[in-house]
Order: sequence, then C-alpha cells, then structure tokens
Amino acid sequence: MRALARQIGPAAAWALVLLLGFEAALHCDAWLYRYRSVFAAGRAEDKMRHAARQQPDTLFVGNSRTDNGLSPAAFRAGADLPDRHVAFNLGLPGANTLVLRGVVERLLERGMKPPADVFIALDETLFQDEDSLGYYGFFALRDDLWQDGLHGALFGSWLRSWYYSGNLRQLREPDKLGRFIEATFHEIEPVGGSAERTAGYRQGRSGGFQTAEQLRAQEAGTRAPPDPRMTRHLFDLVERLTRAGSRVHLIAVPMFERASAFGPDAAAGPYADILPALEARGARWLEAPPGRPLQPGDFADPGHLNDSGARVFSTSLGQAFARTAPPRP
Repeated sequence: MRALARQIGPAAAWALVLLLGFEAALHCDAWLYRYRSVFAAGRAEDKMRHAARQQPDTLFVGNSRTDNGLSPAAFRAGADLPDRHVAFNLGLPGANTLVLRGVVERLLERGMKPPADVFIALDETLFQDEDSLGYYGFFALRDDLWQDGLHGALFGSWLRSWYYSGNLRQLREPDKLGRFIEATFHEIEPVGGSAERTAGYRQGRSGGFQTAEQLRAQEAGTRAPPDPRMTRHLFDLVERLTRAGSRVHLIAVPMFERASAFGPDAAAGPYADILPALEARGARWLEAPPGRPLQPGDFADPGHLNDSGARVFSTSLGQAFARTAPPRP
C-alpha cells in the first residue's frame, strides 16, 4: 500500500500541475488568439486585439448580421471619408448585449480611445440570454453576471477549463479538430480572414457559417420578448459610450422579406419601447435605405447579407451618415 501511495502521489502532483497550467493558459488572451480559427471566442479576441491597435474612428457593434452586413470600406466610400479614417466591424456572431457591453468595456480598458461614432445594429436576438458559443465566461463583466444570476458562467469565468468544456466538445467535428491541431503548430487565420486584414468584416456566403439548426434558433429568438437584463445592458452600453464622448447611431441591417422590429416605422410589439428609451439616453436612429432594392442574390440566407448586399447597404449607410453627421474638426 505504501508503495502504491508513493506512486500515486507524484502522479497526482503532476496531474495537478498540468491542470493548473491548462487553466492558466485558458486565462491568457494569447491562447484565445492562437485558436482564433477554431473557436468563436478566439475570433472575438482577434477582433478586440486589432480594434484596440487600430484605434477606430467609427465602430460597428452587433452580432452576426453586423459581422456579415457592414463593410468598413464600402461605408467609408459612401461617406466620402479619407483613407486615414479607420472604420472597424466589431460584429460578433451569437453575441447579445451582455457580451457586447463587456467587450466594449474591455476594449476601453485596453487603451482603445472612445470612437467618434459607434453604430449599434439593433436585432431581436441581441436581447436574449443565449451563450451557445461560449462568450460569457471570457467577455461578460463579472458584476453583470452576478447581478443577472448567471452564477454558472460567473464560476466559469474563474475556472475556465470547466466553462470551456462545451466548446472543446466541438472538436468532435473533424474539420474543427483538424484546424485545432494545425493552429497548435502554426498561425491560422479565421475563416474569412483576420481582423487585421479585413477590419473585422467577414463576407457572408450561403451555408458558410451557420447550420440550419442555428438559423432556426435565431429566428425563434426574433419571436421572443426581450430579456429585461439584456435591455438593461444595452442601456448601460449606450450611456457608457455617450459619457465617453462617442456619438451613438442605431441602425438595422436588412433581412430578406422580414422587417426589423426597430425604427420609427416598426410595427408595435414587445420591442417598441426600446428605441425611445435609447434615444432618451443620447443615441439616435439613422435610417439608411439601400441605394437599390435588395434582391435574393444579395443574401447569404434570410437573416444575413452576402458581400454584394453588404456593400450596397454599407454604401447607403455611409451616405446617410454623411448627410446627418456634424462637421468634423
């Protein structure tokens, strides 16, 4: 028995050392960045790293509809902005307002100056408590997790090896496992290109980023009423940005054969009170009808624009911004 105990003792010690080392790696932003081609949280870190480095003048904030629907280059061209003007797309697929608030706060802590203009693309799914891509434990503010009663995610923000186990199960997919192994030995850009090269924009393509199950879940979210906690986080985000000196513009990215639940002309519904409350906090609605009617060929799927649609909408948004923006010094 003593001999067995002597053998188990060193083995347990080594196992504990390995576990602590793995846990420390998960707390390191470099680990997330290393696997940016594998996990959504890693691609979010890729965007955050380059947004802080590029110091954007204009920042687009939202979920996957922002990610695929707003081209910084087309916006800059539509607004006739100079090449030195930095526009950056901080759209995070699957993110809600809890995640977006945490991401923006962390960017400001990393030294990003408050952008002169921030565009928040309103979307019903931003207001749902959903974390299938594993953002909460990495990016949500711990105070928000505590107040929201999300104690599992709060615990996971400290013990990330437990929290991230759901994402690690994705490695059962051969494609992701292959990218994980490849990224372990050398750098791999995320699908669609690195944020450094694309200013955060990823061209939408049919069937490229979302499964049919994910699309169904997203559409189900559009019929659910807003979670009051997520509404509060958006209010806090807008107040934080306006206090910092940013002009906050509220927009809606076009969808195929479905109108947005937001905007002055939106039908009455559970989201009707959100826009007036945001405007009372200093944000403003910016209407940007596309320069030409969008066709089915401009959409990657019913909820997301492809590159041609994104360029049409982004150009129109730039033109609308140029008509209403105050003179720049």
